[in-house]
Amino acid sequence: MKLFLVIVLGVLASFGLTILAELVWFSSAIKGVWYVHPQFVCISVIVGLIVGVAARRQARLAAALSLAPWSVWLIVGANAGHTTMLRWATTVTLVSVYFAMGVGAAALVARSMVKVSESPSQERA
Repeated sequence: MKLFLVIVLGVLASFGLTILAELVWFSSAIKGVWYVHPQFVCISVIVGLIVGVAARRQARLAAALSLAPWSVWLIVGANAGHTTMLRWATTVTLVSVYFAMGVGAAALVARSMVKVSESPSQERA
């Protein structure tokens, strides 16, 4: 049950952060200032960090399942009106890198959280 809640939290965080990042980006574009920032990389890493903290033992699985709907939505949404294979391949490659970075961040945080929680018990023994 906890894993399911963590996955739902990750899905909501990924879509929520995407909406927030797009609002910031569009509001800066209206003013004539275009901020160039890797928003999707940051979103996937932040979601990976959240999931890694929440689900320590199964963080990679939870991060992968949390970022999967977001990744599919990015690929399909970015290429909805385009039929060129090069654009599809580029989008799939970029989103795969974002996905891998999010899962990697979750695994890294979870591993460090597990080490921190286990280290005092090992010192006592």
